[in-house]
Amino acid sequence: MALTLSKEERDYRRGLARRQAEIAALPVMEQRRQRWTRMNDGVPGSRPPFAIETWTFDRDFMPASIFQCRSDYGRRLETGFLRHIRHHEILNDDHVCPDTLDMGWHVWCNEFGIEIPTTYAKDAEGVVMGYHFECPIQDLNNGFEMIQPATFGVDREGTLAEKQFLEETFGDFLPVVIRSGTYGYNCLTQRLMRLMSMETFFMAMYDCPDQLHAVMALLRDNARRQAQWAEREGLLAIN
Repeated sequence: MALTLSKEERDYRRGLARRQAEIAALPVMEQRRQRWTRMNDGVPGSRPPFAIETWTFDRDFMPASIFQCRSDYGRRLETGFLRHIRHHEILNDDHVCPDTLDMGWHVWCNEFGIEIPTTYAKDAEGVVMGYHFECPIQDLNNGFEMIQPATFGVDREGTLAEKQFLEETFGDFLPVVIRSGTYGYNCLTQRLMRLMSMETFFMAMYDCPDQLHAVMALLRDNARRQAQWAEREGLLAIN
């Protein structure tokens, strides 16, 4: 990942960072933060916050016409800034605009030791509407010896290099903070659907339940090993 921005892109991104910082400093943001805290603490009489998940309609909320950046990395930064800014200026729900520039650890994971090709279906506008996994397991009775335990690691040098770059570019507006990712997966059956189809999964419950228990145990062990690894590596933090 190239950590570079042209002067034009840099100046434009800094303007977005400044605008996010201005929104984050508004008094209403602290009021909303307290509203979320009171609800999470179960304070009697607390009004439940209302938040709109914009990613569900990005075709309209984040159309291609609003972006100016050409590089992949610049576009990623631009997307983050614009999402918070537009959330406040257009929707103005109980979303709390962050007063930090958040990033994640550069973590890699080879989940199964094999490649699982994926086919994506797009509509006339190029928006992905669906996908299909070329699942390697067609019949669990034949075993799943091709599936290997997950391997994973973290690129600390690359992570800290990006953090330094972001601090030098935007740190005077937004403190840069490394946040936790989801290490260990949070839905094992979702992982299973990459290995076998829903039909194969349902039939395996009847045809070969012991083998199904075994493959689920492999996914369980993968999740537990990665979560424990992330804890040992110091990658977990309160968000």
